[in-house]
Amino acid sequence: MRDLFIGLVLVLIAVPAWGAPQVKVETSSYDFGEVVHGDKVDYTFRFRNVGDDILVIESVHSSCGCTAALLSAKRIAPGDTGEIRTTFDSSNFRDAVTKTITMTTNDPQSSTVRFQLQGQVRQELSLTPARIGFGTLAPGAKVEETVIISNTSGETVTLEAPRTTNPSLQASLEKTSLEPGQQVELSITAQVPQDAKRLSGYVMVDTSYAKVPTLRLSVSARVSQ
Repeated sequence: MRDLFIGLVLVLIAVPAWGAPQVKVETSSYDFGEVVHGDKVDYTFRFRNVGDDILVIESVHSSCGCTAALLSAKRIAPGDTGEIRTTFDSSNFRDAVTKTITMTTNDPQSSTVRFQLQGQVRQELSLTPARIGFGTLAPGAKVEETVIISNTSGETVTLEAPRTTNPSLQASLEKTSLEPGQQVELSITAQVPQDAKRLSGYVMVDTSYAKVPTLRLSVSARVSQ
């Protein structure tokens, strides 16, 4: 019996322990500061496999289509480094922005890793307000609103005649040339059809400014029954 016990102990000692991958992130968050609307931000997140087995990257995805994430390799050997190269397109954003990239791995202790890009997007050609909500209107009602287009870029911007996606919306510009630092009024008129249940659409102004080729204003209203 004693010999059997000693034999089992020797067998257990001879069997190697199972290894496991372990992901270690250099930095999980990057603040890109302030960028101009339309700019793209590139940043590379790096991580290492500090475990003793192969780290398998099962998936990488971002919180929206505005942020592309490219993985350097799906299998990271012990001691090696992996990268996620990210590109954030600020074209559809303004003010404070936070975007998340999620990576899932076979690390038993940390199967999900999240990376964040954050910063401020400054619009050099902007609408104030950025959207119009008329609230609840009666059928046949006619309402007006004025929106300010501001040019804080360093170049003169030419504005084309406004166009709308809904015939119940009309728009006109005070002037079509906007010098640096100037503002112009965009007048919006909404006429609610008698049979409408809801009024919605966009007012769009094409511009000569490459970073903002089109200004888009959302207009909406509920219609009382």
